[in-house]
Amino acid sequence: MPYFNKIRSLLERVPGITVVEPKRVDECCGFGGLFAVEESEVSACMGRDKVKDHMSTGAEYITGADSSCLMHMNGVIEREHYP
Repeated sequence: MPYFNKIRSLLERVPGITVVEPKRVDECCGFGGLFAVEESEVSACMGRDKVKDHMSTGAEYITGADSSCLMHMNGVIEREHYP
């Protein structure tokens, strides 16, 4: 069965944008459930790795379907002063 992503399919319909994905598209951001509380250092490291993977694509924006992942990655971007 071919790979299908509803978000990517929707974004590809928007004129004037190019959709790119990180190398490790299915890798967790490290925020799920109580993990971010119980394993805060590991969670932060996973978040940094996920953000860096997105940044390596040259993308201007990060999108996703999970608001907690997006909040976690935004927190990493702000704390680390990433562009």
